[in-house]
Amino acid sequence: MFYFNQKNRNSSIYHLFNVDLKTIFILTMKIIRNKLQSLVENESFLNEETLKRDNFILLFSLALIIFIHPLIKMLEIDNWAFDILLSMLIISCITSLKFRKEKFIQLSYFGLFTFTLIWINHFVGSLVTNLLSFIVLVFFTIYITYSMISYVARNKEISSVLLLNAINSYLLLGIIGSFLYILSDIGYKLVFDITNGTINFGYTSNPTFYDYIYFSFITLTTVGYGDVTPAIPFTKSLTMFVSLSGQLYLTILVALLVGKFLSKKNN
Repeated sequence: MFYFNQKNRNSSIYHLFNVDLKTIFILTMKIIRNKLQSLVENESFLNEETLKRDNFILLFSLALIIFIHPLIKMLEIDNWAFDILLSMLIISCITSLKFRKEKFIQLSYFGLFTFTLIWINHFVGSLVTNLLSFIVLVFFTIYITYSMISYVARNKEISSVLLLNAINSYLLLGIIGSFLYILSDIGYKLVFDITNGTINFGYTSNPTFYDYIYFSFITLTTVGYGDVTPAIPFTKSLTMFVSLSGQLYLTILVALLVGKFLSKKNN
């Protein structure tokens, strides 16, 4: 799976066809750049219906990653399915908010760079591409989540797009939590050169991405079944941060939505 297990590359499509990744990247950049320029010129991505559609796609992608992907993780297509889901997530994130033209283009190139690294890692699968694609994905997810929360906070009117953004932001917080747990595990193992992780997964000794997702959402919602626990002080602090983030987000979100509703009603 992405970030964890090195895949056998001897029979990969990349080696069979000897694809030049640099050429693919340049051609893809040109195609996406032209498409983005056409979108910016006619501003078709700014209307309410398009934003609503793209937020539904984002919600669908998040639901697949969180709930459905674990059901197919034992299949041979697991690596393909996961990278496709990540690609859907990146693309729908870019088009789910009403950005200024300049910011939209910058975010699009950031997303394109992340998208490209994920698929380079899919075919190459080296330690460097694993770490690089993962770190870039973490920063991209944090940035888009911050942008969504800012949009929900500053928008004065309640709309379906705003509500979908609020839901997607909460789910993305859970995804970010799992990324932070993975980073803590990777850093701890690299620095101290040990095999033990920073989290005690009582039911497995070889955790997958889904196990980190599970722990993150159980922590974010403050359910805390106790089957997974932090093993070192750093992850204990991180767990408290994730749980507080979830509670503060819901508390502030409800207050903001009620305030916007009452303000609209009074006006």
